[in-house]
Amino acid sequence: MQDIKVLIPSDVLFWKYDFEIQKLYEENQKKITDTNTYQFVRDNTLFYAFFLGENLIGFIYYFVDEEGKLFLNGCCYRKMFPINIVCLQKTFSWFNCDIYAEAQNRASAFCLLKAGFVKNGRGNVYRFYNKNKQGQDVKV
Repeated sequence: MQDIKVLIPSDVLFWKYDFEIQKLYEENQKKITDTNTYQFVRDNTLFYAFFLGENLIGFIYYFVDEEGKLFLNGCCYRKMFPINIVCLQKTFSWFNCDIYAEAQNRASAFCLLKAGFVKNGRGNVYRFYNKNKQGQDVKV
């Protein structure tokens, strides 16, 4: 398998794919239940786009909620399940706190579970207990 390439908005090469990433975001915006514009999400979160060669897999973005918890959201093209787990797990070492995610459907819940998340009580919130953790909350 080829190496997975990760681009962020400050990378010059990111902008080559910006339109495609925006299109993927807008096509899936209701499914990921984010009411923000693509531009807002791209510019105000920790935004990562994943590629296999020159092909966009999808993106993940991290943000801190009102309680100081680090959450992630994202989406990808269909039929990318195994590689999605690899992309998701790749991001865990970039943070030193627990990570939360809200699953909007069975497929996303299954992906989170396979990546190492556990259900965080009732509802559709999942938590990844990060082994790199140094504190309880994110310090922004």
